[in-house]
Amino acid sequence: MEKVYDAIIFGGGIIGSCIFDDLTLSGYSAVLLEIGGDVASGTSKANSGIVHAGFDATPGTLKAKFNVEGSLMYPEMCNRVGVRLGNCGAYVIGNDLKKVEELYSRGLTNGVKDLEILNREQLLKRIPNITENITCGLFAKSSKIVSPYVLTISLAEEGILNGGVVELNYNTIKVEHKNGVYEVTNGKTKYFGKYLINSTGNAYNDMAKLIGSETYDIKYKRGEYYILDKSEFSVAYSTIFPLPSAHSKGILVTPTVDGNTLVGPTSYESDSSVKTTDLGLKEIKEKSSAMLNNVNLKKAIRIFSGVRAVVGDDFVIEKSKLKPNVINLAGICSPGLSSAPAISKYVISELMQLTYDLKKNAKHKLVPYTLSKTLPKQELNDLIAKDSDYGKVVCKCEDVTVGDIKMALNRPLKINSVDGIKRRVRAGMGRCQGGFCLDKVISIIAESNNETLEDVCKEGVGTNFIVGNIKE
Repeated sequence: MEKVYDAIIFGGGIIGSCIFDDLTLSGYSAVLLEIGGDVASGTSKANSGIVHAGFDATPGTLKAKFNVEGSLMYPEMCNRVGVRLGNCGAYVIGNDLKKVEELYSRGLTNGVKDLEILNREQLLKRIPNITENITCGLFAKSSKIVSPYVLTISLAEEGILNGGVVELNYNTIKVEHKNGVYEVTNGKTKYFGKYLINSTGNAYNDMAKLIGSETYDIKYKRGEYYILDKSEFSVAYSTIFPLPSAHSKGILVTPTVDGNTLVGPTSYESDSSVKTTDLGLKEIKEKSSAMLNNVNLKKAIRIFSGVRAVVGDDFVIEKSKLKPNVINLAGICSPGLSSAPAISKYVISELMQLTYDLKKNAKHKLVPYTLSKTLPKQELNDLIAKDSDYGKVVCKCEDVTVGDIKMALNRPLKINSVDGIKRRVRAGMGRCQGGFCLDKVISIIAESNNETLEDVCKEGVGTNFIVGNIKE
């Protein structure tokens, strides 16, 4: 008899991985199917990494409800999986006091605590580099920052430890419903499940058509960013927003938990391609410099963009009316990262009507991604004495060792991609962006996974670095 899972989840972004983990912790069987070569390979790897306080969302919407609830759940979730959560707070600054007061009132309506309206003098004491045109602002103490990809990876790995199954590079080609059970296949491997959860983000409609569930008018919004070198960290110790427009939260400047600074994003309606444009980068320069005096974009070490799927003005989180036991999750754009744990709880307890209890099946505790460079000197020396690989630096920009990379390759979720290593231990995320360590990382992956150099890829299927035979 084939195993019938309680749930099959399509899409390994932050929402899908959170639901997968919560189901397994609550004692249910779940399989997570991801078309990419890793979880967090889509929208969840390319956002601002901000756990929003919840003052921006329109009261009464799902965005407002789940943002505020999810933000409050973050400390416990991150502590459980050992992911760093930065309590840096956020400022919204501008020169329109009426709009600041409207945001303050909206935040109170949504249930956000610790909001504070500030005048220019008060702002200058906290943000000395604001420009002359800034006269007022709102401070949200509960706003936080997190690594969205490390969190997504950690949730998926905790789910595996507690009985779940994750399939990467799984391209679903057929979905059938027989005798109350769904059969899903990629042409090679079949999975059977009672519930299907469509959390595929930008590919939502493609999966919905396979399932036979509702499709939506999806608009794609592209957001472009600059990543600044760690030397620029002092430009913003908190997240700095402009007053929002009707279309987006605007160009922000924010620290990251890893010590870099993000500047962006733009918000242009686009296709699903992750290109960057001269127009977008020019907008980032103009609008960031209108808020802060010393945003030095010449110190950028990388530019990138992410694409988010938008459905109207709110999230779509519902049980399908066309297919039994199908959960539709569409248009989970900002504040999707902030809302993830609350959305997960709602899907499990309300839409699936299952018991949500994260301690019921928590048999195995996940070991956090602790990098050797973060250890005290004596503890690091002791580790090197046990394993000399921790004394061999591969990525000098980020002080990543052979031991760190091998640790990442021997985690519950198995990968063979350079970008997977990059997201886990930051090899290639420094000033040279992998220019000096790429070949070493490829070699370590191949050796550790007992593969050839040709097998190692950048991200997923078809992104191999080397094609053909290599002769020494």
